[in-house]
Amino acid sequence: MLRWIQAGYGQGEGEAFKPFMYVRDVPSEGTSSMVSSRVTGRTHHYLSSGEFSVHLLAEYSRSIVDIREQYALLPWEETQEIAAKLGIRHPVIPGTKTPSVLTTDLLLSLKEPDGVRLVAVSFKPEQQLTARTLEKLLLERAYWNRRGITWLLVTDKNLPIRAGNLRFFENAIRNQDALRSGIDPEAFSRRFEQEWKPDRPYIDILRQASNAFSVDSNVGHGLLGAAVWQRKSLLNIDHRLITHQSYITLTK
Repeated sequence: MLRWIQAGYGQGEGEAFKPFMYVRDVPSEGTSSMVSSRVTGRTHHYLSSGEFSVHLLAEYSRSIVDIREQYALLPWEETQEIAAKLGIRHPVIPGTKTPSVLTTDLLLSLKEPDGVRLVAVSFKPEQQLTARTLEKLLLERAYWNRRGITWLLVTDKNLPIRAGNLRFFENAIRNQDALRSGIDPEAFSRRFEQEWKPDRPYIDILRQASNAFSVDSNVGHGLLGAAVWQRKSLLNIDHRLITHQSYITLTK
């Protein structure tokens, strides 16, 4: 643990930041993710699908200038002090009595007119909010409160619909066939919007637009995803969860 701290894990900023825990360090249940960030220029490591969803919301935001995952709450002694004051048992390394280093899932840097503001975010599924988990979250909140930094708890119940729709298009924007097609994503989205009718499911509209450009639906999905992420599409990603079979709406 001390070796990780001394090596700078969970510290720093921007492209030089190293998360305190990597995907390889934690047993996976199929929910871990590694994703390249357009904001930071590095690969991010997420230990749950919920953390990854929060990351996508941050990536899409116009105001986010840095995203740091698995951020270590240092100095090590401070969280132990906070735990003692609150009468909470500090987490330990499993199988030992050594206090573990606490981490926050994401630390976001938001650019505002008067400078950069930090917001710390922890994600937990509601079903995991046991009494012990709430104690650990209280330690996190107290740590950030001492620094005057906003701390937010996000659960699967309060994730916005946008998060799911950004996930729907996340893999699409790395579609190599779409990238090599030479078709402008915005132009594809305009055709998609022309084909739109409220009683037509997404996949039918996508096929029609793809046919107009003589590409298959997989390429079309990649092009539309690129337009969504570039904010060049009128597809409404905040109204309802988009699936291939769902009906969709457009923004006005």
